[in-house]
Amino acid sequence: MGKVGRAIMLAMCMLLLAACRYETLDQAIEEGIPFNIQQIVHMEKLKEGTLVLYTTKQKDGAERVDALGAAFIEGNSKDGWENVGHNHWIYEKNDFMMQYKDVFHVYSPDGKLEVKVPFLFGKINSPKITKVEVAKSDKKFSVAKVIKKGKERYYYAIGDYQFARGLAKDGKELNRQGK
Repeated sequence: MGKVGRAIMLAMCMLLLAACRYETLDQAIEEGIPFNIQQIVHMEKLKEGTLVLYTTKQKDGAERVDALGAAFIEGNSKDGWENVGHNHWIYEKNDFMMQYKDVFHVYSPDGKLEVKVPFLFGKINSPKITKVEVAKSDKKFSVAKVIKKGKERYYYAIGDYQFARGLAKDGKELNRQGK
């Protein structure tokens, strides 16, 4: 292949890569996430990108459920935005709370790990739970961030957390999840 052929191939690759990017963060969320987003629960801007927690209406067997999803959007206003998350939703039933553990990995074109964002998140189902704490494998608990959206409450913590526990107003542990 000659220089002209390589130049054409490179130009086509750049166009394909640019087609995956969006001008705004909102556009990357709306068009880049492949699920019908019901509600954005929270957006956390990090040095590496933006973590987006959202709900989506999905089918679980014969039942329609509000599932939780997370996406990692990378970029800026100059270069554009791209959903680099692995795009899946999660749903589990629990009377107290739901816990999900996830990690977003972003690799360079040559396959080197550039970004690793581990986090724990979930939905608080019981009104008796007033606080959620999370812990890493050392089981030293710290307070998770709680977000209220309408009548629903969610929690999350960025880091390599393994466990979550829901606490009552008096500090009594009502539910613990994790491995």
